[in-house]
Amino acid sequence: WFRGTEYQDRGTLHYHSLVGGVGDIRRLLFKDFWELHGFARVEKYEADRGANYYVGKYLTKEQADIRFSHNLKQELSGRVEA
Repeated sequence: WFRGTEYQDRGTLHYHSLVGGVGDIRRLLFKDFWELHGFARVEKYEADRGANYYVGKYLTKEQADIRFSHNLKQELSGRVEA
């Protein structure tokens, strides 16, 4: 998984995530959970776009707290730190 955490202009936390390897989980299950505490938008991953399409812009933001799962870090070069 990948997770980017940042603060919105109004001071509330805002998350961006990319989660894989979870099997056949209903995307609306996540949406229902997150909407209990605010707003959620869950999109289906399109493999032909690649992960960079989804997370690239968050990796370059200065104020974002970026985290990667241990398994994902093993697949990346040593340039990425969590």
